[in-house]
Amino acid sequence: MTDTTPRSTTPSRRLPSAAVVIGTVYALCVVVPLVYLALVVAIGLDPNGSDTARQEIPAIGLVGTTALAIGVLPGIYLAKSDSASRIGAIVYGALSVVTLVLFWSGAPGVLGAVAAWLGGLTRGRTPYPGAPRVFAIIGLSVAILNSAVSVTWSVIGAFIPH
Repeated sequence: MTDTTPRSTTPSRRLPSAAVVIGTVYALCVVVPLVYLALVVAIGLDPNGSDTARQEIPAIGLVGTTALAIGVLPGIYLAKSDSASRIGAIVYGALSVVTLVLFWSGAPGVLGAVAAWLGGLTRGRTPYPGAPRVFAIIGLSVAILNSAVSVTWSVIGAFIPH
């Protein structure tokens, strides 16, 4: 059974391309905290020692990058089919909420950005109606929230004396 819903591939004015959205969220949720933690270790910003930062660096890098791989690699395949994209938007939107307990790793933000992509909220895709759109919006909201928290945490940690 093929999906015959007409889909426009004209650029939307909502969000940039999927690569830009996902890449930006990854940078804000994973790379910025890693840079901050590397500075903590290099400069010794933590008065309790840099052992905690040394433990957090591999955890954030591993979990955040794994979320990127789990989102993007299957997402490339899922984006080729309307029905698969709809299901993917729902699954990744739900995963972005479930992984909120791992907010420190950037995983919810990355998975939320993938949900927004598969739900059609990025440039070159038309949003799906119904549940896929709702989960895409939820995923985008989680991505924005996770990005804001990660950057704020890093900035506060870097500029407020301990």
